[in-house]
Amino acid sequence: MSPTMLKIQNNKFAVFLFVFIIASFAQLSLKAAFGWSPELILATLALSAFYLSVLEMAALCAFGILILNWRPLPGWEILLFFLLPFMVMSVKNIFPWRGMINGALGAVLSVAVFYALSDWGAIISSPAVFAEILAMTAIFSAALFQILNYFYKTHTV
Repeated sequence: MSPTMLKIQNNKFAVFLFVFIIASFAQLSLKAAFGWSPELILATLALSAFYLSVLEMAALCAFGILILNWRPLPGWEILLFFLLPFMVMSVKNIFPWRGMINGALGAVLSVAVFYALSDWGAIISSPAVFAEILAMTAIFSAALFQILNYFYKTHTV
């Protein structure tokens, strides 16, 4: 193993933090440009459940909450945002498919549950936009899973 690859392996949390920051900027830019965007932030957190430990996930979720919410008391959406990646972490070995499909499915289900519990009206008022959000989130999740799986192997099938 080359020294560069070893450094990437040792700094796994830093790499995921960097990926999270890039996904945050991408989601906010897409939302500003088009009025909607795929849920890249939640998808990144859901995918990190396949690679990080519980403490690293908690730190990454806390950083995400810090970026998304500057209010002193968290709302219902922020609580969901924190809990959904841990739900993916707890059921990731139950999914019967290969890693990439499990990662994309975990991210898409996280986004679907998030919208169903926090903003049901968005699903009902524009189901086509919601379907596009889910499809783009699935594509992003599958691509990001493949990139991350090149450096870090998951513990799923």
